[in-house]
Amino acid sequence: MKPLIIKINNRKIRKVIKPLRYFFLILMMAVTQIAIFGTTPNQKVVAQTPGVCPAGTTPTIVNWQPTVGVEAIAAQNLNAGGVGVRLSFAESDPGRVIESNLVEFNREIYGTRIDNDVYGGLPGPNLRFHIGIGKAPAPVGSNATLTVNFDRPVTLASPLTILDVDRDGARDIGFTYQDRVTVSAFNGSNPVSVALQSLGTTTRVTGSTAVGINENSFPSRPDGNVSVTLAGQVTSFQLLYEPGTEFGQPRQDETIGLARINICAPSNTGSIGDTVFNDRNANRVQDQGERGIQGATLILRGANGEEISRTTTNSNGIYSFTGLPIGNYTVEALRPNNDFRPTTNTTLAANLTQENPNRLDIDFGFRSTALGAAGTPNIQLIKRITNATRDGQPITGTNFNTFVPDPNNNNDDSLPAAERFRGVPNLEAPVQSGDEIEYTVYFLTEGEENITGVRFCDLVPNGTTFTSNSIGINGAGSGADGGRFLSPLAPLDTFTNICPGSNNNGAVIANLGSVPGGQFGFVRFRVSIN
Repeated sequence: MKPLIIKINNRKIRKVIKPLRYFFLILMMAVTQIAIFGTTPNQKVVAQTPGVCPAGTTPTIVNWQPTVGVEAIAAQNLNAGGVGVRLSFAESDPGRVIESNLVEFNREIYGTRIDNDVYGGLPGPNLRFHIGIGKAPAPVGSNATLTVNFDRPVTLASPLTILDVDRDGARDIGFTYQDRVTVSAFNGSNPVSVALQSLGTTTRVTGSTAVGINENSFPSRPDGNVSVTLAGQVTSFQLLYEPGTEFGQPRQDETIGLARINICAPSNTGSIGDTVFNDRNANRVQDQGERGIQGATLILRGANGEEISRTTTNSNGIYSFTGLPIGNYTVEALRPNNDFRPTTNTTLAANLTQENPNRLDIDFGFRSTALGAAGTPNIQLIKRITNATRDGQPITGTNFNTFVPDPNNNNDDSLPAAERFRGVPNLEAPVQSGDEIEYTVYFLTEGEENITGVRFCDLVPNGTTFTSNSIGINGAGSGADGGRFLSPLAPLDTFTNICPGSNNNGAVIANLGSVPGGQFGFVRFRVSIN
């Protein structure tokens, strides 16, 4: 089985396409593979997963709330499954290290806060820890400390994640800075060992300290994240944040973050939740770039079908039902609006037991059918046989003027205005030597942004010969060409990593240019049966 390859920002994403069928002579013709290359924004999606906790406890998120400033954060009296949690801050030079107000600079917001934005590639709410007043650097030799206290010894259900540890780079010429974070943990007055691990490319870990060593990362990416594993139960842990000087005197402010904390809390009740997401490729799994759907309604029902509760998803598509007695439940996700069709079952069972009182894996996929409705650019590819002739006359028995879905592939299940995608996935009429077959590869871009540098490649099927001057392109963007045929075994040049296989029988290649979101088009060519 060969992959469809889409390149986005020089990163390969491989999508498995079902085995394709080719039958020649007595035979049936089937559509072949295609590959396409483009540049689109990326955003990593991190799914919620249950942690591992001692018997009698269960993973529980410390549900801090969005707010601004150290005083407001410290005032939150948090409770995670009966465990009291408080946050506090300290400065080595009071009033000169931590920025507690929001500061706007170049259309970006800075300051210590908890917000729902994606940070370090993770959905919120995340805590942002900012040192340096305004855009000025924190004084050299100063530091600030964030302390998280628990009212009893707790085990963490998953490692802590420190976000966005990095340094200045090409985007910060003249504004040197370096993040430096030291982690410590305690059970009462006894130190607890910590183990740090870099999760990206912008950090260096030495003992309990992480420092930024590479170009600063964008908030939507995880390049500067560091995981922290605690060796045992703790009653507190601390992040000591200070300006590093390895690359020179600091000349601007700095920010790191802390993702939500997951502790093992007493397991008297359970919870159900996960994500409602835009399943752009309809594979029933939330993949990279597939965002959560805000405002979707979910209904929790008991074992007898009685409605217990309703909730809606947050800005990241996440929902939860908490404080549930052990028992059997179902969750129904209502269709967000008429622009969405479900790709998963819309009602799922969620049974809570003493051994597994939390089901944080009940997610629902919906696919947008509105052209350009989703924010992240994407290309849908649909291939069809759109004509077959013998001695210049149509081969009878097949209607090529209507849309025929492929029963062996779900990529055409939710096409907007499907009548545009005319043709058949398989030619069931017998063909013979000399017959000519026309292939059409339809493309449909989704999203609100242009997809730049789109390149196309489709290998000519074995047992056929490309028909000269038969390439036709419609709907390409600016900078496109008219396409061309590469003879068998010819070098693929810049299409080496685009074509889905070796050029044994020739290939049709094209540069589709910069294609705007919401664009419909196609690449068409013909072959003759050997």
